[in-house]
Amino acid sequence: MNRKSIIIYNVVILCLLYLLIGFIFCFIYILLHYLGLGSIMDTYASPLHQQQNIDLFTRTLYFSFITQFAVGYGDMIPLGLAKGVAIFQALIGYVLPYAMVLNYIIIHPNTLRGFKKK
Repeated sequence: MNRKSIIIYNVVILCLLYLLIGFIFCFIYILLHYLGLGSIMDTYASPLHQQQNIDLFTRTLYFSFITQFAVGYGDMIPLGLAKGVAIFQALIGYVLPYAMVLNYIIIHPNTLRGFKKK
């Protein structure tokens, strides 16, 4: 593999990892909701609308990715244990790109320079 294909491969892996983490945290928020330990409240939706199962999924998925990418529009509010989970998810969202970059700078410096010629 040449340098360009390695970089493309790693960007795809990073994107897939971000998607996986976002969906995992979405299901954690749903689990917290059903256990009564925490929930995600939409400040603009009616309480009746928020009781629908499809809204629960879309609301937690949206909140998960907004938290992970550190956008934080302010239209969703975590309640209960969901606050702590949101903090942990935001930390992962901040650290993961830096960990990937450090992986190539410190652990695999030859990847950035290209392969050694034989």
